[in-house]
Amino acid sequence: MRLLLLNGNANTAMTEQMAAKAGQSLGAGVEVVADTAVDSVGYIASRRDCALSAAAVVALAERHLARDPRGFDAILLACFGEPGISAVREISPVPVVGMLEASVLSAMQLGGRFSIITPGRRWPWMIEDMLNDLGVSRHCRGIDAIAIDDLTLPAQRDVARQRLVDTLGEQQTRLAPEVVIVGGAAFAGLAKELDIASQCRVIDCLDAALAQAQALMRLTAGVKHG
Repeated sequence: MRLLLLNGNANTAMTEQMAAKAGQSLGAGVEVVADTAVDSVGYIASRRDCALSAAAVVALAERHLARDPRGFDAILLACFGEPGISAVREISPVPVVGMLEASVLSAMQLGGRFSIITPGRRWPWMIEDMLNDLGVSRHCRGIDAIAIDDLTLPAQRDVARQRLVDTLGEQQTRLAPEVVIVGGAAFAGLAKELDIASQCRVIDCLDAALAQAQALMRLTAGVKHG
């Protein structure tokens, strides 16, 4: 099986980090082809950025779908804001997975009431709109943003890790969620590194997306796409 992983942030180091994580998680049975939307923005932090990234992601997906003779079994949009996901689904013959949607679906199955921690001060409002579109807003207890200077991860990974620990502890006291979603491509992989005595389940958005992509690839294996 083959997974196409597309990063909507114009950050190749971030793409390589997520691709390595995907390879470890999915194992030898899945080939991960990763690419970066270099015509996008360095890190998506606003609705304007989302619009620019969406155009770049759709163009990138079209190129891969048209040029790769071996094809793919699923596409993963490795960006929590999922720029261009509806358009990519429109042109794709295979399942398209987004990190926010996969995380929310997992949270609903694991507990129901969830909270979200994400980088970027504008993201809480943007995520609220996305949750409204998905029809799950009533299950979200709250969304908190963590500021990381320039989001130059993994260089600031230690700083991000500590701020995640502090924010998660505060959310558990203030919101009492059953599940906490750690969202954002810049935070991918950090959830399992948190040294905390958590009172709830913690979901890494990349882990959730990879698990769903793998399940969909298996579910649709052998199915002819029209």
